[in-house]
Amino acid sequence: MPKSKAGAAFLLLAFGIAAAQGQGSAGGGARAPYRIECGTATALGTAAVCRADVSTYVGWRVFHAQCASCHAADAQGSSFAPDLTRRMRGMDSRAFFAALDEGYLGPDDPMPPRGANPDVSRYYNELWSYLSARVSGDLPPGPIERLPSTGFAAPD
Repeated sequence: MPKSKAGAAFLLLAFGIAAAQGQGSAGGGARAPYRIECGTATALGTAAVCRADVSTYVGWRVFHAQCASCHAADAQGSSFAPDLTRRMRGMDSRAFFAALDEGYLGPDDPMPPRGANPDVSRYYNELWSYLSARVSGDLPPGPIERLPSTGFAAPD
């Protein structure tokens, strides 16, 4: 095979693998769209502090500003909005994004479409990251902190 065709085939394969990894489902499946590090409780009755990557941290902030008034602070639901840690089990990112765009207008727990709200629509990936971490159980209830940004150091 000529070099150009071999290179193109490699790029297509690599792109296909990367695309497949990005279509994970909440609560299992492909590689997680987040990075979470939780410490241990330091004293009796204190919660462990968890830190998250920037995307997940932003998702947590957006969730608290836009969604928590109905779905509660840790996405565990209220008397009028469902527990998203249960509702999203097995849901993939496409179904999640569609639910945000179209809303949920079923007989129980209706939710208006959120896609027209720029304070939500531009953060779909971040919300997916945060809620995926909550659904999987990797991120327990409670406040989170942002992990320090990591860069790539040049080799010596």
